[in-house]
Amino acid sequence: MSNKKIYKVIGVMSGTSMDGLDCSLIETDGINYYKVMKEYSFNYERNYKNKLIDIIQKLPNSKNERINYAKNNEALITNTIFKLINEFIKKIKYKKKNIDLIGLSGQTIFHDPKNQYTLQLSSGKDLCKKIKIPVVSNFRDKDIQLGGQGAPIGCFYHKYLIKKINMNSAILNIGGVSNITYLLNKKLIGFDIGPGNAIIDDLVYFFYKKNFDKSGKYAKKGLLINNIYNSYKKNLFFKKKYPKSLDRNYFKSYLNKLKEYKKNDAIHTASLMTVFSIINSINFHKIKLNEIILTGGGRKNIFILNRLNEYFKEKNIKVSLIDKYGFNGDLIESQMFAYLAVRSIKKLPISIPSTTGVNYPISGGILYK
Repeated sequence: MSNKKIYKVIGVMSGTSMDGLDCSLIETDGINYYKVMKEYSFNYERNYKNKLIDIIQKLPNSKNERINYAKNNEALITNTIFKLINEFIKKIKYKKKNIDLIGLSGQTIFHDPKNQYTLQLSSGKDLCKKIKIPVVSNFRDKDIQLGGQGAPIGCFYHKYLIKKINMNSAILNIGGVSNITYLLNKKLIGFDIGPGNAIIDDLVYFFYKKNFDKSGKYAKKGLLINNIYNSYKKNLFFKKKYPKSLDRNYFKSYLNKLKEYKKNDAIHTASLMTVFSIINSINFHKIKLNEIILTGGGRKNIFILNRLNEYFKEKNIKVSLIDKYGFNGDLIESQMFAYLAVRSIKKLPISIPSTTGVNYPISGGILYK
């Protein structure tokens, strides 16, 4: 297969924030050529998001039970994704026959890097049957089989962005979980750094029945809960070197404790926990750069953004939003799965030892046609 071939691909992403489905139609060769054609974000209805949360909360304890449980709950997610992709294709008025591939991420409901297994719900096989377009999915399976953690999986797309924008920068995605990607002497490095929006969003819904802290207005009104914040900073995760990755609920014990305090103080503290995880990732790993480029929903949180700017200004590190460079920061992850789908069918690497801990550079993803 020629690596020069350019594909028209829909990338589909439902992140750990579980706030909606992002769809991006792009043209790419999976290497250096890339063009965004059409994009759209669908917000999940609260009822559906509650079902996703309920699926996660009711996960059984053993690995085998979890795998069976995941299969039994997969149809709900696959059907929802099918419906929304169809809606996306109608909305952009694009002929289905001209779409070469769909890159499908699946909804992460459990991630256990210690025991090297992860669960993403949505069936590429069933989606392909329904939508009549080839689907690439299961991007993480091969990585895990060969000693990797299966996450973070999007570093090669982030590398493309870094090379296009600033070779001395890092891409920092603040989703439900935050992750960072950068180049060290041309070596690609990426890892999860801590909670992003997950704890904040869960607290905002618990206290206010809203999906997120718009612009960080609740956090701005609160005060720091020192004992929880200081305990959080001592968590062993922050002393681990990469490769490392996280489940959305890894820090759930702090969420439960914060629910017992005043609402804005709890949200303020959770937001500073996210800020700390970002600062710690740069300092602990001694990352030398001159710019941090933010993507994901957390980049819109003005409280978090201001705190990052205050800290990194003294280090002569610029904090930028990727939108400044002509990319939609809400849709980077869906673009990423389109890009990875093409790399997968061309057998190009999507993960390496310094991103997921896999034994050697590998491609991944299963093609259903």
